[in-house]
Amino acid sequence: MPVFNILTVDRHRLVTDGEGVTTLVALAGCPLKCEYCINSDILSGRKAVPCSPEKLLEKAMIDYCYFSATGGGVTFGGGESMLHCEAIAEFIAIKPDDVAVIVETSLNHDAEMIGSVLEGANELIIDIKSMNPEIYKKYTGRDNTLTLKWLNYILEHNLQGKCTIKVPNIPKYTTADDVEASVQTLKDMGFEKIRVFDYLIKKE
Repeated sequence: MPVFNILTVDRHRLVTDGEGVTTLVALAGCPLKCEYCINSDILSGRKAVPCSPEKLLEKAMIDYCYFSATGGGVTFGGGESMLHCEAIAEFIAIKPDDVAVIVETSLNHDAEMIGSVLEGANELIIDIKSMNPEIYKKYTGRDNTLTLKWLNYILEHNLQGKCTIKVPNIPKYTTADDVEASVQTLKDMGFEKIRVFDYLIKKE
């Protein structure tokens, strides 16, 4: 039986992690080592609490009326949510049809059930970091081979319409030209919903 390792559950979020009112479930663990990671606890998982998909659904359904009325639902973030792809797939299988599932991911993980999550989720929010493999590896500590694999899976299964691709401008790592090149590459691949933004770094 798959189990989530949950750091936090944040209710009543409005159009910040998907359409309508959403509940953000922050999941522990991440394969990347990004310099500007906002929460080291996500990497360690020290404060994570195990929870079954059935128990999480029971907790989330307290807000069912908000989800149903606004087209919202449950957003899985992290860390890397796809480390929990088996549990997310189970959650998708048992949830009501009018409760959306939104998945925030970098797609830098490999597991058979990722395909099921990509197909079953209502919305995918993908943090691409950079389409330049050298910049990606320098910033995250890993290459983007798996990310590209799953982006191509999305295209092969005609799922790009439910994707929002996030392309950050990363201080010390990317320039405006780098960001523009990533956006153009994604457009050439067939993605249309692309959001460019700046990482805001706290000053010491």
